[in-house]
Formats: sequence, C-alpha cells, structure tokens
Amino acid sequence: MDIDKVKEFFQKDRFVHANGIDIVSAGEGTCECAAVIAESHLNAGNVVQGGMIFTIADFAFAVASNCKHPNVVSMNNNITYVRPPKGKTLIARAKEISATRKTCLYEVELTDELGTQVAFMTATGYIKGGSIGL
Repeated sequence: MDIDKVKEFFQKDRFVHANGIDIVSAGEGTCECAAVIAESHLNAGNVVQGGMIFTIADFAFAVASNCKHPNVVSMNNNITYVRPPKGKTLIARAKEISATRKTCLYEVELTDELGTQVAFMTATGYIKGGSIGL
C-alpha cells in the first residue's frame, strides 16, 4: 500500500485534519494513527473528550478497512473507555479480525505513547464495493 497515496486521499477528511490526527502507517487491514493532545481536545474536567478518542479510533478503522476492501462504511462501533491518557499523544491501532463478502470486523486499541490503555473499540463495516481511489 502506497502510504503517500493513502495520506493524500484521507487528507480530504476535514474533521480528522482539524483535530490533528495523522496516519502513521497503513496496510491491507491495518492502520496506526496518532494525535498530539491539544487544549481543544479537553473537556470541562480537563481530560481528553470521549468524542476525540472515538474520532481517532473510527478514523483508524476507516483507513485500515478502506486499504483492504473497496469502499467501506461504518455500520456499528462499540467503544469502551478504560482510563484517561497519561501521556501527550493518542495512538489508535486498527486491525481486521474477520471479513465476509459484504462485511468486515475490526478491533482498535487506543493507548498513549507511554503504553497506557485508553480505550478499546470494535467496528463493523459494510463493504459497498466500487472504488474510492485508493
């Protein structure tokens, strides 16, 4: 998988770009994304907003699944928040667990750069088919 082509395609995801999420690596059914925690990611309790954690997890799933299958959209996501990050960077690692002709299942592990487990997500995708240009 051409990482530059993947990054170029997903640069169009304005919400992800605005939140400072970067693709670190991507392959067929795998992806690692990272984001330096910014003030704009914190909630009123001064910890990372759950929506930011979900966003990086969902994006890692999107990249990983679309690098393997043609045109995947999310059907269902289930996230469990474990603890706030202690470090300064959120990291999401997605990998495919199984796939059929029309669906795929992914696990996404969320940590910080210190190895603190922040959250865990499972994501089910629907494989629409066709091409998105990857």
